[in-house]
Amino acid sequence: SDQPPVLLVLGNSMNEAVQSAVHEAMRAAGRDIDVPPSKLLLEGYKEEDLALVQKLLPAARDALISMPGAPFDKVCDAAGKLNVWSTVESLFQSPKIYDDVAAGRLTVQGAYCDVKTGKVQFLGEHPAQQALLEKGRPLDVVRTASDAPVPPLEALCSLAVGN
Repeated sequence: SDQPPVLLVLGNSMNEAVQSAVHEAMRAAGRDIDVPPSKLLLEGYKEEDLALVQKLLPAARDALISMPGAPFDKVCDAAGKLNVWSTVESLFQSPKIYDDVAAGRLTVQGAYCDVKTGKVQFLGEHPAQQALLEKGRPLDVVRTASDAPVPPLEALCSLAVGN
């Protein structure tokens, strides 16, 4: 049988940006005593000021809410997997991807790699894929030269968040 191509969104463990977002979420929840120092902080950044960390904070907060007493590394793994789903949701904002998934010409799947073992856990389609499709086709949005410029760090963070 003909299977449609797969667009795979791959998250990974030990991701410094996810770790920084979880660190910030735990600190805000009063749990900074049991959290190891962030590598990004050691490089002189303030986590709350990093645009990428800000984009990852919802996944970090949701992970912490779902497992409030869990150790740092477990919350990071959960946040990394939640970020896979967040990335899939953002991909569904593309009219092309939306159209292709809705027509069965493409499937979007999530996966998570444990970098210590090299094992990849395939997560499948987004648990709420049907609801994402029922939202309707997103509008075509095209940036032109007349649009306001995007600061380089913001553009880089927008690209990195999906990776």
